[in-house]
Order: sequence, then structure tokens, then C-alpha cells
Amino acid sequence: MNIMADSTSRLFQIIEFLANSKDWVSLRTMARDLHISAASAYRSLNSLKELGYVRQHTQDSKYQLTLKIAWVSAQVLENVQLRQIAHPFLQSLTSLTNETTHLAVLEGREFVYIDKVDNTQAMRMRSRVGQRGQLHCTAAGKSMLAFMPESELAPMLNVLKFQPVTENTITDARKFQEHLTKVRRLGYAVDDEENEVGIRCVGSPIYDHAGRLAGALSISGWTITMTRERVPQLAPELLQTCQRISNELGFNGEKRKE
Repeated sequence: MNIMADSTSRLFQIIEFLANSKDWVSLRTMARDLHISAASAYRSLNSLKELGYVRQHTQDSKYQLTLKIAWVSAQVLENVQLRQIAHPFLQSLTSLTNETTHLAVLEGREFVYIDKVDNTQAMRMRSRVGQRGQLHCTAAGKSMLAFMPESELAPMLNVLKFQPVTENTITDARKFQEHLTKVRRLGYAVDDEENEVGIRCVGSPIYDHAGRLAGALSISGWTITMTRERVPQLAPELLQTCQRISNELGFNGEKRKE
């Protein structure tokens, strides 16, 4: 086992050890029970503290997991639930449009595809489940940005780099914000060969039971079949499908403002 793998393994050992502990744990106890050196345990705990997964008592310097672990678990469970609920709708939408459908969720400054249903055409999308994508040049990404609460959107726009991917990519921050206004008015976003030449997509957001942005659904196709004229024809089906998925997640129509 190399040094990096050993270090990663130790981090998870410590997380599991703390998760099974009923109370705060001292460095000495942890090192003894895990059969590792106090120095190694200390380094690992410091890393976990910096990441926000562990906290240290101010009086006796003992350690305990934070609720960030619970947040991570909740995110995983929500994504699993979203995929299970949404998958039949993706299948129906692909069957209706004969275009590829994607289900995406936010992850930091990017999104991740968590589900995909291919069409029956000879030329298929190269995208895959688990693939990451940029927010500023994709239909899924732009639709999530447009309908994100303002308190979350502003800091997100500050860190996006608006790098050109194709000659159609919007790279000016002011023009991009104007573009998001149009997306909000329509209810959906269009990627007009902004992420990949020859590919056009339309995307719209999905909401959960608390009115929070849960993800986005997109329809993607080669420009030969996904023509500009076809986009507004497909948009109502996309919006209706997103509404149905949101309803299945418990969304009652009230979006979270902050």
C-alpha cells in the first residue's frame, strides 16, 4: 500500500472509529485502539478538522465528528432517491423525443450526471453517468444557476471562470447574467453548441419537498435532429416532466427564496 492510500485508509478508520464512539475521544485512546502512532492520528485529525468533519473540545482537546458527515450521507441518499424517482420519466421523455435525456445535480462549481437514457439513433452522446460538466455552457448547468436562490447565485457567479469551450460559449459575466434572466422567463435553458459543436440541449430545474433546487433534467441531441425550431416544441414536454418529478419529490410549488 502506497503512502497516499495508507493515509486515506487511516482517515476513514478514524471517521468510522469516531462514528462508533458515544462520547468525545482522546488522541491517546484513538491511537491505542486503532494501533497507529499518535503522530499519525494527530495529522489525520487535523486534516479532518480543516475539512470540517471533526471538532475538538476546547477544554480537554478530545475529538468528535461534526454533523457534516450527516450532511454528506443525506446528499447521497437524496441523489439515490432522485435517480430512482426520475428514471422512468427520463425513459418516457427519451421514448417520446428520440433524444438523449440526462439527470444532473450540482456538485460545487460543476454538475454531475447521475442518470442518462440514450436514444435509438446511430450516433449517441458521449456523455456518461458520473461525468462532470461546466455550469456556464450547458443547458443543465444554466437552468440550475438561473433558478438558484440569489444568496447562492451571487457567490457562484463570482467563482465561475466563463472559459470558452466553443465559439458559442458566453464568456462575458454581464451578458451571462442577462442570459439567465431570459432563462428564468422561459423556464428552461438552451445550450446552442456552447459546450460541444454539433450538440444542442434544452434543460430545466427540478425541486425537492422543501422547494430547494434538487437538480436538472436535459434533452440533448445532434443539431441535425435537435434543430433550433424543435427546441420550443420540446420545451413544454421537458417542463411538464420536471414538474412531475418535482411533485414526486414532494414539491408543492413554493420555491425556497434563500
